[in-house]
Amino acid sequence: MAKMDDILFDVRNQLGAEFISTEIVGMDGLPIAGNAIDPNFDSSVISARLAMVMKLSTKVAGKMSMGNVEDNLVTTEKNFILVRFLGDGSYYWRISVTKDATLGVIRMLMTEYADQLWDSIPH
Repeated sequence: MAKMDDILFDVRNQLGAEFISTEIVGMDGLPIAGNAIDPNFDSSVISARLAMVMKLSTKVAGKMSMGNVEDNLVTTEKNFILVRFLGDGSYYWRISVTKDATLGVIRMLMTEYADQLWDSIPH
């Protein structure tokens, strides 16, 4: 788990002031690692809800013959939440940032670190 935490901390540092939080979550909705600016941030509700969103987006993409889901973007008034599957799809990685962030940079970081995170998850 230390390697996973180190990777998430590195991503946090690369995103700088735009970073809000990041987390690795099983498709059961339970987080296994995370990092947030606010030390009191409780990710339990968002983790479970986004697991449902990822399952539904996969189902919809399949029904419409659109191919595999690469990532899922939620845009709010103030923030971006980018979510992508890791490895075999049994876990997902979420990054939340302010709208000052560049989505291309976040996607690039997620692509760069996805395999390392997947390899650090005990299977």
